[in-house]
Amino acid sequence: MGFSLWNMFKTGLLLTNALLVLNRPRFLAKYGLDNLNSAHAARHPVLAQAGGLLHAVQYLKVPVIVCNIITIFFELLLGS
Repeated sequence: MGFSLWNMFKTGLLLTNALLVLNRPRFLAKYGLDNLNSAHAARHPVLAQAGGLLHAVQYLKVPVIVCNIITIFFELLLGS
């Protein structure tokens, strides 16, 4: 497995899939970031940005599904 653009794409896709399957309310409530307008989020801006990323990645569901289908197709067609 070499360092190629295709492998970097698959890595990004896997990381995006990992963020999409997280249960946001349960995961973020543990850190007090389920509400991004809270005072806890204002005291910890890095955590607030991580929480914002988890909220924003939810808009990528349909494009990620399409990318998954394309990736599976190419992996089946061309091999690994």
